Amino acid sequence: MKGLVLDLEVHDWDRFEVWGYGGKFEIEGVKKMKITDRDIKILGWILEQKFMTERQVRKVFWKDLTKDNREAYRRLNKLKKARFLKTNKTQMYRSAMYLVTRKGVEELKRSNRNSGLGELAEVGYSNYKHDLAVTDIRIMLYESGYTNWVSERVLSKRNDLRRVPDGMIYHRGKYLAIEYESSQKSKDRYRKIFLDYYLDNHVDRVLYIVSTPELADKILRMTIDSKPYFVSYEDLSKDLINVLLKHKSHGYTLRELLESNS
Repeated sequence: MKGLVLDLEVHDWDRFEVWGYGGKFEIEGVKKMKITDRDIKILGWILEQKFMTERQVRKVFWKDLTKDNREAYRRLNKLKKARFLKTNKTQMYRSAMYLVTRKGVEELKRSNRNSGLGELAEVGYSNYKHDLAVTDIRIMLYESGYTNWVSERVLSKRNDLRRVPDGMIYHRGKYLAIEYESSQKSKDRYRKIFLDYYLDNHVDRVLYIVSTPELADKILRMTIDSKPYFVSYEDLSKDLINVLLKHKSHGYTLRELLESNS
């Protein structure tokens, strides 16, 4: 290809095509991007949570960096250029949403870290705010030392649950289901949900994280048993595991609930 100058940043051994004045050319055998253990963990988190923003990834994997530090962004961009990640196709979101590609899933499979999950085509617009909040909740718990989280995508593959929550924390031999409520459902809907949790022996407690304290009070009055606890998202963000939970008969902090043997 005399006279043709290519300025390419290539990250994989994969063959790819280049179009020039002389037609189509195939190039292969270039340097492969080295995937680190942190990269695998990043891909695993994103795959489990459907998608994540750069801010969320930074809070988990570069938590000591300042907001102005671009190291997390640069690494995500490299993973995207190497086609392990992709971003949402539309521009309607405030921040770029990173999703794992099919190639990223294959990389996770080689490390036995894909949790049986596959590639998602795109971010679901109708639920993206809800899903972002759920990931933020996982990060809050993770930062507080409660790292054994099971995501909704993983839980949906089980056939022994009466209801699939937004996530679960497994700690001290017990399962705490996590539900994020941004708006109020009907009374009949809540009765059905509470009955499902009451009858489900695989769930020990349920934590409802709701948009406002007023919504927590309203839903609390509909409970039929002692499994559900309630807290507003704002209070959880402020006090983390020391936040006082609302319950039909007694008050626990989130830490006390998680550490309780009962």
